[in-house]
Amino acid sequence: MTAPAPPRARQATVTLLVALGAVLVAAVLVVWNNLVVPHLPADPGVRTIANVALVAVLVAGARTCGLTWADLGLCRTTWREGALWGGGAVAVAALVYVVAYLLPVTRPLLERPGVGADPTSELLLRALVIIPIGTVLCEELAFRGVLHALGVRVLPARAALVVGASVFGAWHVAGAMAAPVTAPVTEAGLPPGMSATALAVVVVGVTVPGGVLLAAVRRRTGSLLAPIGVHLGTNVIGLVAVVLATR
Repeated sequence: MTAPAPPRARQATVTLLVALGAVLVAAVLVVWNNLVVPHLPADPGVRTIANVALVAVLVAGARTCGLTWADLGLCRTTWREGALWGGGAVAVAALVYVVAYLLPVTRPLLERPGVGADPTSELLLRALVIIPIGTVLCEELAFRGVLHALGVRVLPARAALVVGASVFGAWHVAGAMAAPVTAPVTEAGLPPGMSATALAVVVVGVTVPGGVLLAAVRRRTGSLLAPIGVHLGTNVIGLVAVVLATR
């Protein structure tokens, strides 16, 4: 009979498998949003469904491999604190956007003619479905849920936050490069005629620290509800502020 592997050997094997899993998840996320999604139909509803399907597979795979709901930030015992932090984040974001809207010096920074011209029905769909589900929920489950849970098992907490945030920044590269550089962007403080590559660098430079903040809030509360609140506050309330300022 073969003798069982020593505890240290078993632990090393488990750590290696978790590390490989984290690398695989990170690679899948970067490839998905930068190479797969751009080739899907441009309909945001289709892309939302695709993102939900991907994240469902990631969460199911994580659970199958032994991660608990607590590991993923979804344990019921953390819901209250997560909701308090998330609700507070939404309130702070709303206050910031209200002040920016009311001050003459900052209101022009919110104006986006391309967004303000969209039909009201399309804006409502974005604010109530596409952003909350296709963007916020999917990104939080993928990054602050699955990837974070794997990362903290093989890296020190701070390193896991930085690595996860870096992958989060890389996730946004293709979307940034595809975005048109319009006059409002220049009014927001970016130089006119900025290339797509330069814009992508700026976007990554913003999303990486944002990812660190979201992961830190998730770690502090143990709940995904907290970063979901932060994410909703910046994205959904930001969209409302842009529409009001433009129209």
